[in-house]
Amino acid sequence: MISGDRLAIVDRHLRFTYRDLNRRCNRLANALRDSGVRPGDRVCSLLQNGHTQLELIFAVAKLGAIFLPINFRLTVPEIEYIIQDSGARTFFYHNEFRHLAEGLQHGVHFDKIVYCGRSNSCDDEAEYEAFLAAAQDTEINANVHPDDVALLMYTSGTTGRPKGAMLTHANHTWNVIHTTQRLPIHAGTVALGVAPMFHIGGTSVTVLPTLFQGGTVVTLPTFDARAVLEVTERERLTGLFCVPSMWQMIVEELGKKEYDLSSVEFLMTGAAPTPLKILKFFQERGLAIYEGFGMTELAPLVAILDKWDCERKNGSVGYPAFFVDVRIIDDEGRDVPARTVGEVLCRGPNMLKGYWNKPEATAEALRGGWYHSGDLGYLDEEGFLYIVDRKKDMIISGGENVYPAELEQAIYRHPAVAEVAVIGIPHDKWQEVPAAIIVLKPGASMTENDLIEHCNQCLARFKVPKTAYFVPELPKSGAGKILKTELRKMYGGYKVSDK
Repeated sequence: MISGDRLAIVDRHLRFTYRDLNRRCNRLANALRDSGVRPGDRVCSLLQNGHTQLELIFAVAKLGAIFLPINFRLTVPEIEYIIQDSGARTFFYHNEFRHLAEGLQHGVHFDKIVYCGRSNSCDDEAEYEAFLAAAQDTEINANVHPDDVALLMYTSGTTGRPKGAMLTHANHTWNVIHTTQRLPIHAGTVALGVAPMFHIGGTSVTVLPTLFQGGTVVTLPTFDARAVLEVTERERLTGLFCVPSMWQMIVEELGKKEYDLSSVEFLMTGAAPTPLKILKFFQERGLAIYEGFGMTELAPLVAILDKWDCERKNGSVGYPAFFVDVRIIDDEGRDVPARTVGEVLCRGPNMLKGYWNKPEATAEALRGGWYHSGDLGYLDEEGFLYIVDRKKDMIISGGENVYPAELEQAIYRHPAVAEVAVIGIPHDKWQEVPAAIIVLKPGASMTENDLIEHCNQCLARFKVPKTAYFVPELPKSGAGKILKTELRKMYGGYKVSDK
């Protein structure tokens, strides 16, 4: 192994070389095979960031099985649907999510459950370590093809049902090539792994590219601005990826105390538009900051706005990755001129294989060999991409995708609600949060607190509307379609803070 004794992963007090990591991944792959996991089987998890999550990524890939990391911010019914849809029968979880694991066992059958202890203390007495210790560390000789599915990531659906994006081994490889061609990631990189790895960004923006290059990944189980800055000093981090809401909290912490950031070679931001004031804050301190645009279906990199273009092309999400093609088309499928808004289409070797068990959705999304994103945007004369509206009215809150249709379905279940529309409005901390505009049934009553309590029963907390407006009627088109553009004009200027 070329990187053998180089440091691969730092997880609190634990440190693993590449040789250690490979042996542990081999043990895990053999343990999974001994427990009945075969190529193509799905292995799911509810895990905080750390060595266990990374070991599963590689061990499951070695075995030719499919890894399914699940968003631990979801509720039991939401997670149940994902597990049942995927057919996963092997489950790993951290103690922090014991309540979810126990809830799932009432409605889901698992062939194997592995308790992974407490992530916040790197619990090495957990069942997970015994599971590894009982297996051999010999290499698995599985027949794995580049086009085999390696990762199944569920994205929220506009109909309220998420879809599993099938990402292959080749998708991973090409994303690494795209990323390392545009970001200064090399064998000396020491990258932060704090964005949650149940999202493609947390796994594949800097973490997998750094390990591919033989660098070091330093993980934190959860985001805390002070902890990020302290670990940057202590471990001499060179690359940090965070979403804009995280960067805002880091900026606030830096306003309270000075930290040594002299080791940092680059910062990376994405998942939502980054305010210019944040970009300028770091640029004025001599820190190179890149802005990226991606999506789960592209594994994820589509475009990067390089550090030297952040001001000149402010508002753009960047120039497409080297092997990614981007088109803008009109409603008739025709390419449009520069600076003309249309639907954003992408294709490249990092494009998903399809959606799990959803051939119709796959055919619709990949028609003509291009991924139809549903995003509205344009290319300028130099080929830089600009996004002007969100996919299917999607809201991005603190880096999490929130689809209004899913919230509307949940709100409609309340007996007092006649009509509802959900839009995104500005927020001090999360950039954007969902707000519900509601028409009540005649004689019915409802308060904002009633709405929030109702939604807390069936939705993950980050999806729950932070405020509500009760109105006599919603604006509609002649065809009876609710005009969300008008609602954004009426309510989108309001800004809310945490209550």
